[in-house]
Amino acid sequence: MFMRQLSSLLKRHSLLVGMTFFVCLVFSFFSFSALARENDDLQDLLNNVESEVNIDRLFDVIGELKKNKISLNDADFEELHQLPWLQSSDVQAILAWRHDNGPIHSLRELDTVIGREKTARIAPYVRVKNEQPSSKSPSAKAVDVDASLYSRLFWETTPRKGILNGKYAGSNFKEYHRAELSLSHLSASMVLEKDIGEPAIDDFSSLSISASDLGVLKMAVLGNYRLSFAQGLLIGQGRYFSKGTDPTGSVRLSSKQVTPSASSSEFGFLQGAATTLKLDPLEVTLFYSSNHLDAIINGDGVITSFSTSGYHRTILEISRKDNVLETLSGANLLYHYQAGVVSGRAGCSVLYGNYSQPFDSLEPEAAVSRISSVGLYSFETAFSIGKVSLFSESAFSCHPNDASWTAGAEYEVLRGVSAVAAIRRYGVNYYSPFAGAFAERGDGASNEDGYYLGVQAKISNRLTVGAYYDLFTFPVLGDHCQYPSDGNDSRVFMTWKQSSVFTWNLQLQHKYKEEQKNQGTSKIALWTPMPQITNRCQLDCNVSVSEHVHLRTRGELKNVVKQYLAGDKSFYGRMVYQQVGYDEGAFGLKGRLTIFNTNDYDAAIYAYEDDLPLTSSLGVYNGTGKSLFLLATWQPLKQMKLAARFETTWYSDRKVYSSGNDERATSAPGSCHLGCLLSF
Repeated sequence: MFMRQLSSLLKRHSLLVGMTFFVCLVFSFFSFSALARENDDLQDLLNNVESEVNIDRLFDVIGELKKNKISLNDADFEELHQLPWLQSSDVQAILAWRHDNGPIHSLRELDTVIGREKTARIAPYVRVKNEQPSSKSPSAKAVDVDASLYSRLFWETTPRKGILNGKYAGSNFKEYHRAELSLSHLSASMVLEKDIGEPAIDDFSSLSISASDLGVLKMAVLGNYRLSFAQGLLIGQGRYFSKGTDPTGSVRLSSKQVTPSASSSEFGFLQGAATTLKLDPLEVTLFYSSNHLDAIINGDGVITSFSTSGYHRTILEISRKDNVLETLSGANLLYHYQAGVVSGRAGCSVLYGNYSQPFDSLEPEAAVSRISSVGLYSFETAFSIGKVSLFSESAFSCHPNDASWTAGAEYEVLRGVSAVAAIRRYGVNYYSPFAGAFAERGDGASNEDGYYLGVQAKISNRLTVGAYYDLFTFPVLGDHCQYPSDGNDSRVFMTWKQSSVFTWNLQLQHKYKEEQKNQGTSKIALWTPMPQITNRCQLDCNVSVSEHVHLRTRGELKNVVKQYLAGDKSFYGRMVYQQVGYDEGAFGLKGRLTIFNTNDYDAAIYAYEDDLPLTSSLGVYNGTGKSLFLLATWQPLKQMKLAARFETTWYSDRKVYSSGNDERATSAPGSCHLGCLLSF
């Protein structure tokens, strides 16, 4: 009953809760300390992104790591692996150093273990024991409080048709407000957000209150949170990157088991309470969630799918808001062991959930599903010995009845050369609504087999190369093509630091994949597998002109060949951009001009774009035209950071942008962004 009341409070009365939370912040009079992270710290993680990723989830992970820093001398392999910049070989090097030489006493000492560059990247998120004063020490502060308030405002220069014709209930503005409060081992966060066309400022609200590292209490969250166990086959809400970002680091899921959710993402989180208890050598995680979801329900009263966009603009979208209740509970049990250089953990998870309506994915063979409950359980193991690290998970679903499993090994072949090999077998009928698995097609850990091999080598201080090869099979290609389909994906990465001024990044990709395609007509269908071959080349040049001026140039070519029955068709994508960045003290200015030309959506090109603090965007270049963005930042006070961004695209192949209610009557859509971050 309490959880149901909490859910109702968060969903229905969030504005009042938010105002109360903000007032508490305003009257806070504690000393200031900045919480903002520069987006440049994440640039190396985002440079290789090829398609959409959950960047909000990445920022959530980074923010949580900064609030709850990882102890270099106490953390095990899995905890150290949560740092996105570290490979398994780096983690193993830290553990080996601790075993042979004892505790790491300073970050300067860490330089000798993993190198100066990686040490600098992880420095804000780690601590050594002697850096954290004991609360019993007379020099320690009685209370150490940090707080921040961040607001963003976004609007489009040409309103959408739905705004002009009244189909959308709201205005041409998107708002985002986030408040955080942290003291000692406690923290709280509140998010209010509305999209363009939505009528209420609190269309989406999120509240999380958490406590960490209090005796046996490792983590406890009340409100919105995410769970990640093992490799994400049962539940993996903490996965933000999948294949293609890092040849050796994207296979293994590296995330805290329980993480407060403070992003504006309106799907992929739980709402209720979760806790992790550390009872050495055991670790127990318990959770309960009662969350309302947006769903599409057919005439038989059966859920056909969930709406993940979070849009509540039209009468239909508003009618679907929170129309299904999802309740679930479960537990995860881990046993940790360590003997000399051997360390690891083994455990199991169980999850039981229920929906307020039957769900067709739980009974896919039935004409009308009558099942509304989901039961899942899994077994996991991970251990490392010297330079070798092994991991695995097997998961089982009761509705439908099937299983999925994955296993892998990481190995430091030579100093500076690391490799990962993994195998996956995802059952055709396995289904988990919460999965976040490593896969070629989606992340649901279903209907896919694969073999993956990745290698990364630091040839010298100036040259790093990496590559992977993934051989995958879909046991059932699609609803209309009920037979297996094979494919493969290979990619090569290279980074060359030519000098202190020039750095080059090269990426080459080849992929063969089949898609089911109706090559007949609407009256006489002819469904066949259509092979699609993709070749891609991307080259970056980063130039540090001076301490204050930085340039980045990128060129990318993409060719997609679709093998129709009537003959092959070739599509292309070309893109080049020039970015200039300048920073001087409290001021920063960055701009990018992009020229692109693509003639098919499958040939579209993706590129990470710098954005306001605590956010980022992934530009999708499809069509023919030019694009420009300008980003300015100013820090007038130590406790205040202001930012503004303008972006526009000039298309030469269309007179209007988008379609339906999202149509904008212009060939040059644009948007303006304003942001303000206050730190207390």
